[in-house]
Amino acid sequence: MKVEYDKKADILYLKFSDSKPVDSDMLSDDVVISLDGNDNIVSMEIWRAKELILPVFLQYLKELKEIKI
Repeated sequence: MKVEYDKKADILYLKFSDSKPVDSDMLSDDVVISLDGNDNIVSMEIWRAKELILPVFLQYLKELKEIKI
């Protein structure tokens, strides 16, 4: 898996496969997936990543701290 972040555009890009994408689908206003010829997810773009991902990640860290792993 490859992860890239465009700080200026605030887009998180996740690449799951080296397959060539042939189609894309917008899952929400801020999430787009690319699909290969077998409808497998090749990549995902998350727009407004700071706003959408950071709060979830911080909550995850808080829960880990409470569990004390």
